[in-house]
Amino acid sequence: MPKEKFDALPQYETSPLFDELERLVIRYAEQMTTRVQVEPALVEQLGKQLNPAQLVQLTLSIAAANFTNRFNEALGSELEVRH
Repeated sequence: MPKEKFDALPQYETSPLFDELERLVIRYAEQMTTRVQVEPALVEQLGKQLNPAQLVQLTLSIAAANFTNRFNEALGSELEVRH
């Protein structure tokens, strides 16, 4: 991801750097991270842009990232940065 786009993430909803699908994906990731259940309307919107396999892969990727983050936070693990 270009640095300019990364820096614009906090304003993803209004930034012209993000297209409709990217906004939906970011919103989906946020809801998966902060809620017990994602809004059904959001899943429906994503289902119109992604095929079922893509939606499953996206959900799995977000869930795996959340699992890893929570696991590392619980143990106080530091991420290893490789250059």
